Amino acid sequence: MEKLLRFLLSENTGRKVGMLGGFIIGLSIVLFGFWKTVFLAVCTGIGYIIGRMMDHNDSGVDGFKQMFRNRD
Repeated sequence: MEKLLRFLLSENTGRKVGMLGGFIIGLSIVLFGFWKTVFLAVCTGIGYIIGRMMDHNDSGVDGFKQMFRNRD
């Protein structure tokens, strides 16, 4: 079991995370419907942004400035 977990977590991590994310989104569309899934995704995104700001001790203004800064 330990070898299997090590293999699953070591190679092609991005593909596995993408597959899991796609599966979760597809399952939630089937279970809840499209618009409820979109609402859930928006709420999750807002929660992520708020949590990230709290972790980095950013104010909301600093977070928006960093998101929309000129990336030249």
